[in-house]
Amino acid sequence: MKMLVQNNPKLRVKAINGEKVSEGPNGMKLNTDGGQIRDVTLKSLPRITPDQVVDEDNCDNDVGFQYSETNLETPLFSKLGFPLEWSFVERYQAEAAKLTKVGAKPDMVVLEEMLEQIMHCVSGIVHNMDRKLLAQVVWGVNVVTGNNNVKNININQAGNTLNLSDGVTEILNDAAENEVVGDLMLAGSGNFNKFNIAKNNIGINAAGINQGAQNGYSWYHDVATNVLWGANQVGAFAKGAVGYVDIDRYIAWKRGRHGVSHFGQISLPIESHVGGAPVMVPFNLQIRESDCPTEGFDGYETRTMGRGYQVFLSKNFGLWQSPTSAYQGTDRLAGNNGSYRYAITNTCDSCP
Repeated sequence: MKMLVQNNPKLRVKAINGEKVSEGPNGMKLNTDGGQIRDVTLKSLPRITPDQVVDEDNCDNDVGFQYSETNLETPLFSKLGFPLEWSFVERYQAEAAKLTKVGAKPDMVVLEEMLEQIMHCVSGIVHNMDRKLLAQVVWGVNVVTGNNNVKNININQAGNTLNLSDGVTEILNDAAENEVVGDLMLAGSGNFNKFNIAKNNIGINAAGINQGAQNGYSWYHDVATNVLWGANQVGAFAKGAVGYVDIDRYIAWKRGRHGVSHFGQISLPIESHVGGAPVMVPFNLQIRESDCPTEGFDGYETRTMGRGYQVFLSKNFGLWQSPTSAYQGTDRLAGNNGSYRYAITNTCDSCP
């Protein structure tokens, strides 16, 4: 999810029918700044192949195309709700009942304990979203193998051989063969994460290669890939070929108090970070007032709950990928969508 949020394609859509389109740094938005939900269709033409270019000077048409269209969609939804009773807050120190401001302006004023519990929820809802995004990935054809199957990549244990069909060298060469522009984005877990931990301490080996200095890619460790993609598997993605689509719902005329609820947006960190600013993503926030005791589920059992609040965090989102129709059937990259899959091993190619 962090990889998608940090590297979203730029749509360059500024307005629809004169209404400004939301262009947040965290997603390809399906909402306008005025709070309206829009349909977005991307059109594309397949690239011309060298074989379609002719050698004769004439007035004939050599090619003719129709646009291919893909929609930005948010079929995925994640929501987490929890209660906060006055009687719960009363049992703790006075700081728990202090008022603090959250969300985009106009600010929402909440109890400090409520903010603590919202922050406690972030990890769960982000991991849930991440798993759903991982399950949506469609792998394209790798021109090197001619299919979209998993390609095995070995990071050689031996440091005395120069094997140009191994490790990061092979992955980056695949990227070049697939005409990827810019650095490759890699996500996964297992052996490749171990390599990235170890490479900071690797120097020049007997074959003259400094694996620790190899670059040309950015690495995103994701423990969930071990289950959803497979053990030691890595996804390689071209920048601009994959994106995170989302909707900010409680904005503009929907922000503020409606009935017994307050609605707004709150930006929350999607990672644990060391130094620097964390990566933030806006979530929909609803705080519903419970002004009478009522039956409800408290996370453990259904019981009579006292006065207080119900808090709901939610997000509509989806994964966008470059269409495989971007290339004609006669193109060398037919079926390519900028997403490739690898399984990483660590054995000897040639060990004494």
